[in-house]
Amino acid sequence: MQPIESQVTLLTEKVDALHQLIDQVNYRVAEILSSSQSRSEAGVLLDDHSVASAAPSGHIHRGEALLMHKDILMDSVYLESERTEEESTLSPEIQIQRLTAQLTAAYNRIATLEEQLLASRVHY
Repeated sequence: MQPIESQVTLLTEKVDALHQLIDQVNYRVAEILSSSQSRSEAGVLLDDHSVASAAPSGHIHRGEALLMHKDILMDSVYLESERTEEESTLSPEIQIQRLTAQLTAAYNRIATLEEQLLASRVHY
């Protein structure tokens, strides 16, 4: 393999692994939030307008609504087929830049979710 192709492959694998890790963290945070809300009726109140504008399809699971934030992209927005088509037409250098940006965003998202998890543990 070419060096650039191997870098693209490596970054793609890292991004995929981070997506799996993010899904696990999302699941764990949702579990903690739902269990803490079941213990206390004074849970988080969401603004219906912000939830409706964030998800135009109109159907949101309770756990997803609790995890919505203006700086966090929801996984449902991220479509694999479109990503594959776009990446095949981009140069390897641009692909590396995009994958690096996705990797950085994923690390930041993990850090934010870990902070939320720690904050919920501190309160209970």
